[in-house]
Amino acid sequence: MVLFPYIPDAADDAFVSLMRRLEADFERQHPDIDVDIVFDPNMDVYDLSEGGMLSWLLGNGAAQVVEIDTLIMGDLVSKGWVRPVPLTPGDSHPAAEQAVTVSGQSYGVPTYLCSYVVYSHSPDLSSASDGASLVRILTDFAPAAIPLATNYSGSWTLPSSYLDAWADTNPSGELSQALTLPLDAPTLDSFEAVVKSCEIESGRNPCLDGTFADNTQAEQNFAFGHANGFMGYTERLFFARKANPNMALPEVISVPLGTGSAPTVFVDALVVSAQCTGPCAEDAQAFTDFMKDPAVRSLIAFSGDAPQGTTPRYLLQASQDFYQQEPARSDPMYQKYRAFLDGARPYPNQGFPENRRALQAALLEALQ
Repeated sequence: MVLFPYIPDAADDAFVSLMRRLEADFERQHPDIDVDIVFDPNMDVYDLSEGGMLSWLLGNGAAQVVEIDTLIMGDLVSKGWVRPVPLTPGDSHPAAEQAVTVSGQSYGVPTYLCSYVVYSHSPDLSSASDGASLVRILTDFAPAAIPLATNYSGSWTLPSSYLDAWADTNPSGELSQALTLPLDAPTLDSFEAVVKSCEIESGRNPCLDGTFADNTQAEQNFAFGHANGFMGYTERLFFARKANPNMALPEVISVPLGTGSAPTVFVDALVVSAQCTGPCAEDAQAFTDFMKDPAVRSLIAFSGDAPQGTTPRYLLQASQDFYQQEPARSDPMYQKYRAFLDGARPYPNQGFPENRRALQAALLEALQ
């Protein structure tokens, strides 16, 4: 079982504690099944190339279950690498159910939701309704600081940020329309204003030029007050609080990058190799049923594998029941997340991988 490695390592032990806890809990319930869980950041679970990582894991059956980003779900289905799986309606957020469905058939069991949010200590943050008001509010909070620190670098990150802005600008539109060029002018105008708010005195833009990429510099700038806001996935709050444990919990909203605000979510899900049939498929379903249990989602979300008192991972969960049960029901941040998840739309599960580089090139040309 290859699980998503791009989550906070709360115990700071390369996920060893989490792996052992999940294996022990599952095998206690299913003593006839020996499960081997892998968290490996060196495994590129976005690699769709023939002979690449996913071809080996799923196409060749080297793994029975893999946790993937549903941005690539359509590609996995078209290549025949994954098998249909049963989905219980209502267990997961509606956007998650939509994201794992291709041509009317479900192919994944949702685990996480991911969404671009803004964290800030500004008391006016909740009144931000579009990109322009967001920049104004964050600029006014402390004029000497960067209004909004984030990372726009990369052929996945910059285009997906633009898609979020497109959804804000076109709340009733089909998100797949945003994958084709030319860029949408109203969306670009608003998005560009937000991106350029990160420029510093020298004229450089650390959010766009790679300075804030692949590390925690943007989070640290926010944690120590050098930035008035931080934009990223909810779980990046873990790293901000790790940098400054004394930082008060911030306000949070779904980021309005366009001319309005309409939340969009990525969805991660467990898929089963097409090579896994018969008893293997039954065992795989036992594992996916275990992984979607709200208690297991809480273990991961609240860093239950780490020493007591460790900061939660602040990972959005696809499980509907997770938010209704303790400890999430009493947690101030998870309840704030839940409030803006209502009505959220999923990113397209087809078309993004093959269009992302053209989108990135067009966006870089427009923004620079």
